[in-house]
Amino acid sequence: MYIRHPGNERGTKQPVKILSVCVKCRKFHLSLQEIVIIRVMAKKMKTDISQVEGVEIANPLYDVVFKRLMENTRVASYFIESFIGEKVENITMLAKESTVFKWLKKYEKLNLTAKDRERLKDLTVIRLDFVATIKTDDGSYKKVLIEIQKARDNSDVMRFRGYLAEHYRRRDSITVKDKTTNVPLPIITIYLLGFNLPDTDVVVIRVKRDFQDMVADKVMKIKIPFLEYLTHDSYLVQLGRITGRMQTRIEKVLSVFEQKYFIDSKTKIAKKYPHATDDKNVRLMLEILEHINADPKQRADIELEWASYDILEGLVLDKNKELKKQGKALQKALAENAKKEQTIAEKEQTIAKKEQTIAEKEQTIEYQARRIAELEDKLKSNSKK
Repeated sequence: MYIRHPGNERGTKQPVKILSVCVKCRKFHLSLQEIVIIRVMAKKMKTDISQVEGVEIANPLYDVVFKRLMENTRVASYFIESFIGEKVENITMLAKESTVFKWLKKYEKLNLTAKDRERLKDLTVIRLDFVATIKTDDGSYKKVLIEIQKARDNSDVMRFRGYLAEHYRRRDSITVKDKTTNVPLPIITIYLLGFNLPDTDVVVIRVKRDFQDMVADKVMKIKIPFLEYLTHDSYLVQLGRITGRMQTRIEKVLSVFEQKYFIDSKTKIAKKYPHATDDKNVRLMLEILEHINADPKQRADIELEWASYDILEGLVLDKNKELKKQGKALQKALAENAKKEQTIAEKEQTIAKKEQTIAEKEQTIEYQARRIAELEDKLKSNSKK
């Protein structure tokens, strides 16, 4: 590419790169051709960035969608790296599925119909665990177990605790100096909440371990494997509080999970992605979610999951209404019993007062009887004299 210096009457051409400085005056002078090229490139970049705006994607809050998204190792690595802030060198997904009837025992009293049971028999609860090799800040490598869980409501807390118990019992093989041993792995948990905590509106919360010397009152700079096996770092995301900010890497990743802009506000299966992004990994996530939304088979799986949870939520809602009704009836009965007990207590108090009055009268009568007897005796004595 060439530029022509305005003060050069002979028009001597000097070969320079685009946006290079003119050799003679040390300033930038762009030719018309260069200006056109730069404008075309800028327009192309803007198109590449904005072409994801308005794309229709499947909602990753659904288990089948989230599993499909995380099956892509590049996406899984990028997703986890965005939380832990360290490089994932190697990652393996350990997806575990269980049918809904395995944990439906607590709903046995909901009186499921045969039709409901038939619709629910294929519904699965998916949990995603990853074994990852991480490159730490000091250049060393460590193998960790990463658990990613989603929750629709706060009743899932006990399920999370149950999974943690399994993880703390789990062992994995590691090789050090050509020697392979089975050891427990350090655990990292990431919780994606489909409901809002009433205590805070923070979108992403990190629960970080610190090893502290309590005698010297200072944080220790070393990691102790024994304590690593007994404790873990944790990350919590309130999906309902994601605002669409695109400033940081974690905000860009979580923008995909924003629970807004749904095409159908009832099912919330698909939504429009309204943001522009130049992050190639976020764009890959959007491409996968767009494909899932457009694929009839995967779309049917999402609809089955929605319908199944809709049945469960309806049954639970009905059961809650019944329990609430029973609670009100019980409160009414207790209030009536309390009122009756108060009436009885008042009557007993009245009876006690009457009994006290009678006792006092009897004492008066007894006293008067004694006085009469004394007077009679006195009269008899006087008459004999």
